[in-house]
Amino acid sequence: MNLAPDATGIIPFMEDEIVRFDAEVDRFRSGELDNTVFTPFRLRQGVYGQRQVDVQMIRVKLPGGIASADMLDALGEVAEHYAPLQKGHITTRENIQFHHVPLDQTSTALRLLGKVGLSTREACGNTVRNVVGPATAGVSPEETFDPTPYLTAYVRFGVRHPITQNFPRKFKTAFTGNDQRDEVAAAIQDLTFVSQYKEIDGEQRKGFKVYCGGGTSIMPRLAKPLYDWVSEDDYLRVALAIWTVFNNADILRKNRMMARLKVLIDKIGLDEFKQMVETELAGIGPIDHRPLMVAQEIQRETPPAQPAEASTEDSPEYRQWYDTNVAAQRQEGYHVFHGLANIVREYAGGNAHTTQEQNLVIRWVPTGHLATVWRALVALNLGEPGHDHITNVVSCPGTDSCKLGITSSMGLAEALRSEMQSWNGMQQDAGVKDIRIKMSGCPNGCGLHHIANIGFHGAAVKGVDGQQIPSYELFLGGNYGDNRVEDSRIGTRVPKVKVPAKLVPSVLKEIVTFYMDNRDNETERFNDFLERVGIEEVTSVAARAQEIGHEAEGGGEMYFDWERTNQYVLERGEGECAV
Repeated sequence: MNLAPDATGIIPFMEDEIVRFDAEVDRFRSGELDNTVFTPFRLRQGVYGQRQVDVQMIRVKLPGGIASADMLDALGEVAEHYAPLQKGHITTRENIQFHHVPLDQTSTALRLLGKVGLSTREACGNTVRNVVGPATAGVSPEETFDPTPYLTAYVRFGVRHPITQNFPRKFKTAFTGNDQRDEVAAAIQDLTFVSQYKEIDGEQRKGFKVYCGGGTSIMPRLAKPLYDWVSEDDYLRVALAIWTVFNNADILRKNRMMARLKVLIDKIGLDEFKQMVETELAGIGPIDHRPLMVAQEIQRETPPAQPAEASTEDSPEYRQWYDTNVAAQRQEGYHVFHGLANIVREYAGGNAHTTQEQNLVIRWVPTGHLATVWRALVALNLGEPGHDHITNVVSCPGTDSCKLGITSSMGLAEALRSEMQSWNGMQQDAGVKDIRIKMSGCPNGCGLHHIANIGFHGAAVKGVDGQQIPSYELFLGGNYGDNRVEDSRIGTRVPKVKVPAKLVPSVLKEIVTFYMDNRDNETERFNDFLERVGIEEVTSVAARAQEIGHEAEGGGEMYFDWERTNQYVLERGEGECAV
């Protein structure tokens, strides 16, 4: 792959692919090309079918979550001109998605994105999906070394590679430079590389600890350590060997719903899987990662100078925002803060970074500019506090656009935020603030509900006269983010209970109140509390809510989902995740 050092993006844009895309769209519309052939082709270009007829989702890959100021402008143009709702969605894989885009407009949007170095190539389909990295890479005081150049080489090595175009299923990867605090949900990835140093012949050598086989959905599994250390010279060889074993696993191709790498490892065991990887490695020669690492333009961040006179702000609103949204970098005098903004050129290093918590991080903000930046964010309705807080609820799109969605998960997320605003300060309790809430509109787990302290996934139950009630299953005690990869935890599903959607906010308040009233002391964290007291009491709270729903009068509030005006009916289409 020929790459210019000043390339504007990590994934090279290829105009001939869009020309072919236009031609295939014409063939499909004329009936010359069957949908079974067109759909996988379309997915490899990052264009995904929605539950609504004749419109598409465009998924934009942001390797490492990195977006330059020019990229943000281009994303804004796509939102304004091609997405009818004029907004995008940050995903838990650090992508940006645009919904309801007519098929005949998608290639125009793809070209616009390509001009600034953005790509949708292999953002969907049975490919290597977007590779996630920590938003603090390169500035974290806790980092072993910045993995971003290695992430860049991995992405470029994998995209358009012959072996990655038709895997048994999708393949998810993460890189992180921190082995003490997990910022990338490392334990639920197919493959994770964690920066490590190892002393060899008196010299500190760079390499990675390698984890394999994580994932959520209907068979959640935590990744297992495959290698304690792999040299930087060998990490692409190891990746290719793992891809090859996965691609050659014919047993996975019999059932696309059970075709992830975690399933293979579960079936044959980690030892046999590692032996298969070793066998492939024996036949793979050296792979020079260094030419693929260079991406000076996208990786460059130019710190603004400290202002001659620092901006100031004494309001309680600013102090709360500062306390919850600003974190020190290892470079003195600069800060990291979360929130969507178009101010990165003037007040930051020039890039923004998406996160798996569906936020944006803007780096290299001089301390003296923080108050100015906050006021600019407030003017954009983006100055709310609480990025690392219970109110920072994570949600997938649910029935707003996804064919697989059962419930309006984004509607519920907004309802939970509104509920917490009425708690009269309870949400500011130190233990409560640390609780993480995530939800998915179906069991597949795009909202990462399995690893939340409190997680929900969409379901449906029958009420009076067989009418359907939108509901949620409840998961408790999951965790990642403030611990090592090995300490990640999948939450316990509360058995045989489905909470009506309209009662989830009150159930959440009851759970949090029960925790506050019964914890040993104010330092006992939520997961530790659950481990000590069990989930029986919480289960009874959820069960009571289910009973109320079952007894609700037909056609009443319980039979309407959040942000919906039509009575709920379970409608689930055929998704394209396994095509």
